[in-house]
Formats: sequence, structure tokens, C-alpha cells
Amino acid sequence: MVAAFYSVSVGFVRLVLVTLASQKLTTKIVTFCLPLLFTLLLTLLTACQMLPNNPHIAATPTVSSQLTGAQKFSEKSRIQGHYLISRISASKNPSPSKFSGYYPLIDSSDAFASRSILTEMAQQTIDIQYYIWHNDAAGQLMLKDLYQAANRGVKVRLLLDDLNTNPELDQQLLAFAAHANIQVRLINPKVVRSFTPSNFVIALPRYQRRMHNKSMTFDRQLSIIGGRNIGDEYLRKDSIAEFADLDVLLAGKVVNQINDSFEDYWNSPLSYDIERLVRPSKNPDRNKSDEPFLGTLTAIAPINSQSHLHKSSQLYRVQNGAIVDKQLYNKKIQFRWQPMEFLADDVKKLLNQDDKDSRLVSQLRARIGTPKQQLTIVSSYFVPTDLGVLQLSKLMENGVKINIFTNSYESTDVPIVHSGYNVARVPMLKAGIGLYELKSSADADFRRKKRSLYRSKYSTSLHTKAFAVDDKYTFIGSYNVDPRSANINTELGVLIEDKVLAKSFHNTFDKSMLNVSYRVHLDDNGQLMWQTHDDKTNKKLITLDKEPHMTFVNGLWLKIFSALPFERLL
Repeated sequence: MVAAFYSVSVGFVRLVLVTLASQKLTTKIVTFCLPLLFTLLLTLLTACQMLPNNPHIAATPTVSSQLTGAQKFSEKSRIQGHYLISRISASKNPSPSKFSGYYPLIDSSDAFASRSILTEMAQQTIDIQYYIWHNDAAGQLMLKDLYQAANRGVKVRLLLDDLNTNPELDQQLLAFAAHANIQVRLINPKVVRSFTPSNFVIALPRYQRRMHNKSMTFDRQLSIIGGRNIGDEYLRKDSIAEFADLDVLLAGKVVNQINDSFEDYWNSPLSYDIERLVRPSKNPDRNKSDEPFLGTLTAIAPINSQSHLHKSSQLYRVQNGAIVDKQLYNKKIQFRWQPMEFLADDVKKLLNQDDKDSRLVSQLRARIGTPKQQLTIVSSYFVPTDLGVLQLSKLMENGVKINIFTNSYESTDVPIVHSGYNVARVPMLKAGIGLYELKSSADADFRRKKRSLYRSKYSTSLHTKAFAVDDKYTFIGSYNVDPRSANINTELGVLIEDKVLAKSFHNTFDKSMLNVSYRVHLDDNGQLMWQTHDDKTNKKLITLDKEPHMTFVNGLWLKIFSALPFERLL
């Protein structure tokens, strides 16, 4: 019925718009209006659709007891000090009741390798929580590794935000979840899966709130959290678009807090078993293989053709230049043991029913207090708002040194967010705040051809979310400094109390920063200027009086968006 209605609607709307176009309306207006009208028409048809009443499939006694047994075994192994922790940690925790261990994962190759190898090493459980899981080489290799872990008897639970799923990924995840040892749930799901844009009309207040959390926990003892999602641009160096990002491998008592947070999200009535939402495809090709899931891994066919299927992740790690794999296999990861705390939003934030004082941003304020000496912020999206600019300016008046590193317009993957940042630059610079913007590494001509106001796919983009306060605290997680992270999406991160880490974070803002970034400043007339080193020698100082690679049209659009009341959604 929907398909028939859609066909008739398309024909009718095209006829109307072509007629209007003949009356001197431009083709661009026709092109712009067409998808909007389709969305409205389909929304009328689908508005009566509802989500299933019961989000969770009742677990059989066998499955329930197996999962409980796996969790108890992991906890017993942690207490006894053998098993996965002892196979990896080369340093001893001086105070298990007080300290947890951390190991930064800076390179994308190490970020992939650590997840892949720990998946191979896990013996009991793997719990995964992500905002984005792309159906590309990195995403499919990770799924394949998890599938093979399930074949060994490991209990795998995968919780994904539903905003970025698509019909192809739906079918792949459904086949993945068919394994007896695998469960897949989608949180805050779409009401209409066949036409995603209609969800913004049907259920906008709920649908705009997304689970931005990112964690992967192995045997309830080791966990990786940070800014990275799962996909080529996050986990491989040869991707056309690469994100500069930061994760951290964690061990010790802090992992217990991560486990508790995952359970809250997993058991939430907003988390739906994928079988409740997705029907199996009628495509007969899906069922040709003895294991239908393996037949969906089309993106890694070139890798699999060079190696046996079970070794494809190893080949990928070698090609990607990973270093951490040797350290993991040789049990030589040097954790640094320090006091730290895991912080996360309540899952009820997705319904705007949480305690506002319990939000991650409030937890950070309560634990950190007011910076006294130095504040260094690295945020892929930086939208400080008027209140934020005022607070930062007051810190500067009190003698606090502040440096901020974010994306330039040319490097950001969501250019529209730049509209909430660019209006804050002048007042921040007048207050004395240091501003640095990442340079894109993509070829300039190629980048300009592919550039759009809504997304950039052909450059290096900053995706790190971290900050350091004085010589004491460093926060690493999924939280951007913007209204969306503070008030709309759910976020997580770890607050590490370590003088060495905080100092090293502050010290990144030296002269070499101009090799990879623009230093934004004001000239004598109060006009914005961008200063950087040339790309060839990294020695010659270049000063630009126009925003790099900003076209007149895009600059105009950003001014329009900056004037609109959208800031709280950025």
C-alpha cells in the first residue's frame, strides 16, 4: 500500500512541480521541495505506526543462566587476579581499592587492533555500546570477530543507537543476532524504518535525543571508551576521511562502573531487541550460506580473498600499521594506575525524565570545581553559548590560562555546527583565550569540489572529546562542549586524576601546533586572522585574513544559521 501510494504521489507531485517550474520557478527550488513533500506525504501514511509494546524478548532459562554464569565467572576471575587481566597487564595495581589503570589509544590502527585482539582473547562476555556502527570494512570485521567469539561460547551483547542504521545494516544485524550467544538491541528506535526522515516529524522530541555513548567491555574486566565509533574513518588510516580521535583502555575498579552503566542502558524499556523491530529480508540470496550472517560481509571480500576468513582481522591490523597488537599479545601493556571515576548520563535523559543535577556535565562541575591555573579543551564540536563565553572570560580574568582546539570549517564533518562556534570566536579572543583550529590534510582542489554545507567526507577531521584542568584532572570520553551533549544526547567518559597526564595534555599547545592547525587571533582592527606553518616545510609562518576554504555562499549560509534560534540543538 505504501509503495503504491508513494508511486502515485511521486507522479502527482512531479506533475505539479514541473508545471510550477515552467512558470519561471528554478529547478533548484523544485529539487529542494520534492523530497520535503515526499516526506510529508509518507508521514501521513505512517503516523499511525507504533513501536512494539514489549521491547524485550523473554530470555529462556538456559540463556539467562548462561549469561549469569558468565558474569559470575568473570567477576570471580577478576577477584582471583588471573585470566584476562593477568594476560595483559605488565604492571601491578598498587591499590586495587583506590586506583584503576588506563592506557591511551591515540592511533586509529591501535584503536582497531585493541578491540579486535581483546575480542579474540575474551572467554566469557563482551558488552558493546555505540552511537554509530558502519557497514564497511572496519564495521564488518568487528562483527565477524564478535561472531567468532560467540562460536567459542562468549556471550555477546551489542547495543546501538538507531539513528544511523539502514535497511542493509538492519538485515546484517538481524542475521548476526540469530546466533545463540548473541543479542542485539537498538535504543530509542525509529517508528518508521522504511523512511527515516518521517521519524523527525512523527516523534521529534524523542527522536532527536540520541545515545552518544561509546564503550566496549571484555569479560567485565577491561573496557575501551572514548570518542571513536565503529567504522573505517574511525579505525583505519587509509580511509578517504580519517578522524583524529582518542580512546582509552581501562582496567580495575572503574570497569565495574562501566558495567553498571551498560546494564542500565541494556535493560531500559527504550532498548528493543532487533527481532522486535526488523523483519527478515525476502531476498533468497541471504540464505544461500550455511551461516547467513557470513554471507552479508560483502565489504571485507577483498580482505578475505587475501587471507582465510578467520585471519582477515589480523591482515587488516598488519596493513593498518598497528603497534599495540604486539603489546597485547606479549602482555606488555603498561597501565598507569591512578584514581579515576567513570561518569555517564542516566538513560532517562533520552526521554528528558532524568534528574538534571545527575547529568554528566553537572557531575563534572561537582567533581572538578573551578579551574585555578589552566584549562585545555579539545572538542570536535565546540559551541560554548553566550553563557559559556562569559564563564570562560571570567576564568581568564582570574588568571586561568585557556587553550581550545577544535575543527576549522574546512575540517569539520558537520559544517552546520560551525555556525554555533564562529559567533563566539571574537568575544573569546578579546578575553585572551587561545583558539586553534585543525587543518584538513586533504588535497585542496579535491576538497573544495566535494565540500557541502552539511557534511565533509574527504579530509582529516578532529573527533576527540577531552579536556584537562590544572595539573590534576583529565577527562576523556564522548562528551563535546556543546548544548546537545549537555542537554539532549547521553554521554560518558572517565575523569582521571593524574598530574603527568594533565601536564602532557596542556603541553601539546606548543609551536608544533601550527604544523597541524591554524591559530586564530585578532589584528589591530579586531578582524579575525588565521596563522599557520606552510604544509611543505612546516617552518614558514603564513597569515591569512580570510577563513580558510570558506566560500561566499557557505559563509552566507553560516551567517543565516547563526542568526536562527538553533543553538540549543547544536
